[in-house]
Amino acid sequence: MPDDWVARLAVAGTPEEARARLAGLRAAGVTDTILAPTVPDPVGALESLATVLNA
Repeated sequence: MPDDWVARLAVAGTPEEARARLAGLRAAGVTDTILAPTVPDPVGALESLATVLNA
């Protein structure tokens, strides 16, 4: 996947960066998102995501 696609489509980075990215998407009018971890431990990634979203 080209880097510019990742920059435009992904929610990635530190917890603060992920929260900011999601906030930016909401501000742009996004009402639904699908977040699919692409790491060896998807359950762990989802637990980390829950921490980010609940902070």
